[in-house]
Amino acid sequence: MVIAGASLARSQERLLPIRLGKVYFLPSVTVSHGWDTNVQRLSDEDPFLGPVPSGIGDIQPILRFELPYRKSLMQLIYRGDFRTYSAEILKNAGGMSHFVELTGQFHVGRRLQVQVAARYVDAITSMLTTVPGGEYQYGTQPLIAEEGQLALAYELGATHSVEAGAFQAKTRFETSATADLFTDYGTNNLYFRYVLDSGPQNQIFLSLDRQIIQQTGVDPRLQPEEYRIRSVGAGFRRFTGRDLSSQIRVGYSTTQFTEGLWTPFRGITWEGEVNLAPSPRTQLQVLLRRAPLVSFFNVSAYYLNEMVQLNFNRALTRVLALRLAVGLQRNTFAEPIEVTLDTPGGDLDHDSNGLIDGFENLLPSEGEIREDRLTDATLMLVWHASRWMDFSVGYRHQQSRSNVEAEGPDSNYHIYDFESRGLVVSAIVGWQ
Repeated sequence: MVIAGASLARSQERLLPIRLGKVYFLPSVTVSHGWDTNVQRLSDEDPFLGPVPSGIGDIQPILRFELPYRKSLMQLIYRGDFRTYSAEILKNAGGMSHFVELTGQFHVGRRLQVQVAARYVDAITSMLTTVPGGEYQYGTQPLIAEEGQLALAYELGATHSVEAGAFQAKTRFETSATADLFTDYGTNNLYFRYVLDSGPQNQIFLSLDRQIIQQTGVDPRLQPEEYRIRSVGAGFRRFTGRDLSSQIRVGYSTTQFTEGLWTPFRGITWEGEVNLAPSPRTQLQVLLRRAPLVSFFNVSAYYLNEMVQLNFNRALTRVLALRLAVGLQRNTFAEPIEVTLDTPGGDLDHDSNGLIDGFENLLPSEGEIREDRLTDATLMLVWHASRWMDFSVGYRHQQSRSNVEAEGPDSNYHIYDFESRGLVVSAIVGWQ
């Protein structure tokens, strides 16, 4: 089976605020259209023999409400995403997605700051944008995600403070042709930071983190129903402006499985976001990550994701801007691929042929560790036509290469390889 989807570079929205007393109303509509080819082979019953060229219609309305009060701020953002395809074979692949986010930042007295956040997603989207790392690519799988976060920061003195927080999220995959590839899961995170000001704009901190991952509907012989990730580390922050800050954290992380059937992860992890403004016309962002991420694949409970992404924005003139984004990722899965059972039959082998149902076509890769390499590059030219309208044109290329082979009708093929190329033309409209 092949799932064909579209990957379209999103243009940065320009929002024009309307002040209504204490309320700021910032509406925007993004209309994008592009040509893309994207093929993901997800099983042996692949009806597609090659790329599927398709025009893409993409409308993204955005509504933002802000309620400031002294040093506090509440913000509500809604974004929709309605997508259609011109290719006849993809007519049923589009639909409407909804994203709602509520955030609040409050000052309680002189020393305590409180941040709250909630997010709701009802979307038909790709795994690469929903779950970091892009274990699977798809364009038709609907999902519902709910997230909540609470963060506290308390100043102990002039130069040091403590931070603590909790994060909870649940993801549910709705009924579809690809739903069997995934299991519903939830995460619970707790963290603690001790922060020391090392300069007027710099901070260093020590951190403790704990994450619990729970999956529902899994077979415990393939993947754990629950496991924990713990991390201790240190980090550095730098504030160079109200909207320009950087943070890098390096830690030592371990995973713990109560059943003891999976290979635990023990090693160095890091995550970082570096924002620079080398000149008034230039902005540079670097994103880094090395961390174990939840896996739905075969008997691997997690995969090690290593990622670096560069975002470059350059104002060429007063009305023209150039945007470049380049990303590289590598996924290394925790366990060798298992297809053959010791005893035929049972819930994992309904046809009693001694092979795990759903992974029979991976028999050529049994015993191998899955490794993926992903690249993503986008180049956009933006024209600021007016205060309320932008136009952009660009090119995007995505590619994934994996060492996993599957049995095809005539020969073996790399089941998780895919490539996407697209010309993107978009208009961004904001109005009062």
